[in-house]
Amino acid sequence: MNTDIRSNPILDSPYFDLAGHVGSRAYCLDNIVYASGSDETSVLLDVGVRNLVPNPIPEPAVQPSHAFEIRKTPTGGFGMFAGQAIPAGALISVERPSLIAPYIIALQTHSESDLFTALLQRLTPSTASCVSALANCKPLQECDPLEGIIRTNAIAITLPVPANVPHPELPTHRAIFVNTSRCNHSCSPNAAWHWDISTFSLSLKALRPLSKGEEITVTYITPTYSRAERRVRLQAMYNFTCACAACGQPTSQSSDAARLELHSFWSSTTLPSFETWCLDGSLSDHLLIDAHKRAVELIATEGLEVLADYGKHLDAIAMGYGALKEVKLFREWAGRARNARADDAGVKVLQKWINEPETFPVWGWRKSLKSPRQS
Repeated sequence: MNTDIRSNPILDSPYFDLAGHVGSRAYCLDNIVYASGSDETSVLLDVGVRNLVPNPIPEPAVQPSHAFEIRKTPTGGFGMFAGQAIPAGALISVERPSLIAPYIIALQTHSESDLFTALLQRLTPSTASCVSALANCKPLQECDPLEGIIRTNAIAITLPVPANVPHPELPTHRAIFVNTSRCNHSCSPNAAWHWDISTFSLSLKALRPLSKGEEITVTYITPTYSRAERRVRLQAMYNFTCACAACGQPTSQSSDAARLELHSFWSSTTLPSFETWCLDGSLSDHLLIDAHKRAVELIATEGLEVLADYGKHLDAIAMGYGALKEVKLFREWAGRARNARADDAGVKVLQKWINEPETFPVWGWRKSLKSPRQS
């Protein structure tokens, strides 16, 4: 367990000690009450974490304007589908969790099943019924049905944890969302979620334009693995063999190569830094821009706009055109970077630069070089 936690990049806990973790936990069962009164969340939290939950919790600033529906898929399960045409970047849903529990429940006197049952009993009958109706991919010999539902549908969220204490709680927690948890997997997902701790809400946004009736998909794993590796991981975690559009092709050779190139872009690249490129007149004006455009093209081909690096590539291209003082192209790529942003603050800053390019911090840096340049 120690090795698994320490090596997990999502948990980011290189010094995790299970024995100390177990001995330092004191939990509370509670309900989070929201000002609107329309949502409810049953929680099992470390007492220190519970004390850091915002109070009161404000309502999400933006509400979705695009419809979705939950219905059966052709394979017999349930999924989320677009109720109307949805443009790229549009907000599909904003949802608060029904249940929250730690990533590791460190109690020796109760089973996870007992605790999940206690959490479920704290919900209203209608919400508890929705949670109980979620899919369960775990066999009965592995865990009981309710525990299987939690393991199958939990979405990782982060919560604030006390600092400067021995063996602090892990920030990563498990949360169940009765609608968003219905989203099925694709290795080329058309939607992605963003957790906002300040409003205790999960936003689901479209990564590409969605047509009415199209299934809304997310990715359950790192999608830059090869098809064979993705299938192994999904089978082990969720007990299914992926047959999404990316996995259903006759051969995966070109797709695997593209995903590997994207996965290793930052570690294997020999590109100069942005500062070096700005100051070295012997380098091509479009050296960095072309490299990042190549990555964006691969992302579009593979349907991987979900990658965190997608925004970084868009940012890099916009920065390059800004440094070259190319107004039209700067505005175009800064606009694309803005549309890929999940945070409102970043959107506002980019919009200011689009409106007033000369306020961009590195505007014209490359253009101002006096030494000859190659084009």
